[in-house]
This record gives sequence, structure tokens and C-alpha cells, in this order.
Amino acid sequence: MLSLYYEKCSSTNMILSKLFKLFSTPLFISAFFFNINPKLNEVKASNKMKPAEDSDLVLYQNMGISYVCSSSRDSNESDFKKSLSVASTLFVTVVEQKHGGMILVGKKKERQRVNPSNLYNTVSFRLIGGALDICPDYVPENLKIEFKKELKRLEDSKKK
Repeated sequence: MLSLYYEKCSSTNMILSKLFKLFSTPLFISAFFFNINPKLNEVKASNKMKPAEDSDLVLYQNMGISYVCSSSRDSNESDFKKSLSVASTLFVTVVEQKHGGMILVGKKKERQRVNPSNLYNTVSFRLIGGALDICPDYVPENLKIEFKKELKRLEDSKKK
């Protein structure tokens, strides 16, 4: 009688073992591929965005100047304007997305939200100035003239 009990238990254990193997493999595979644990999907980084500092703005500007100069090589005025537009838009987008549209301004480094269209115009102007310093041969003549007029106007307004 005791031997019959052991046979029954061992057959039950064998059935349970087979069932465990049968269901555990797909469970482990799905856990691996589909990540069942929601704690693993939590964002660990801080959601608080830092405003753009001067070093960030200089980096983005230099990247824009590099793009404008390299993409407008051996091209016409419309290609230069397109590359200027792409670089300016990218600059504004990075400030908006990475820094929440905030920059540090003044000696006290106060946070200030920037107007995207004003930033776009300012960046375009600065990128043309940078392109005139780095790759003046690629800047169309009419943009050179417009830039010099606007620069003179800004310098005159600062004197007043």
C-alpha cells in the first residue's frame, strides 16, 4: 500500500514537473521580450529641464554654421537659404525640446523663456555672420549686403 502511495506521488510530481516546463518556457520568453515588469519601464532620468547656457548656445550656433557652410558649398542662393533655414529651425527646436524654451540671460543668469520666432530670426542673423567669418565665399552677395546693413543698424542703435 505504501509503495502504491509513492508511485502515485512520483507520477503526480512528474506531471507537475512536465506542466511547469511546458508553461515556464513561454512565460520566461514573453517576460524577456515584452518586459512584464512595469517598474523596469519607469524613466530614471530627471524630467526637470535645464535652461540653455551660453556654452550650449555657442555649441548649437557653431554646429549650425558648420552645417550651413558644408551644405552650401558649390550651390546657389536658394540652397544657401534652405540650409540656413534648416540650421535655424534645428537650433530653435533643440532649445525648445532639450531646454524647454528657456535660456539663461544676463550677468545674474536669470531664466527667460524665448519666443521661437524671435530666436529663429536672431539665430539666422548670427549664422549668416558666422558663415561670413568661416566660409565667406559660400554666402550669396545680396545676403552679405543685407547682413552688413542690419549689423550697422544694430551698432548705431546701441550707440544711442
